[in-house]
Amino acid sequence: MITRPKLFRRKLYQENYLKGGILKRQGGTITPFGLRSGDYVQTTYKGLIVRGWVGGFTNTNKTKNISIYDHNWSRIGQFTPSNVKLIKRSSRLCVAA
Repeated sequence: MITRPKLFRRKLYQENYLKGGILKRQGGTITPFGLRSGDYVQTTYKGLIVRGWVGGFTNTNKTKNISIYDHNWSRIGQFTPSNVKLIKRSSRLCVAA
């Protein structure tokens, strides 16, 4: 099965500025953890190996997570960046065997 990842670009002109002239993050394709949206990655979850595509991230003072999605672009879960390993860079296609 071959699908395209549902990537969300940043909306620059649809949100109001926060205090100090800062726009809230809305989507984007580059994470601060060295991964890009659509990259094929691997991690472990309860002793099982989980493989999927990067779809988003959370980077706040309390949490730092990477969201991983399957080939139907349903979220598998959020994982810590230190446990996520890159398998293949994004080809803008999700290929599932």
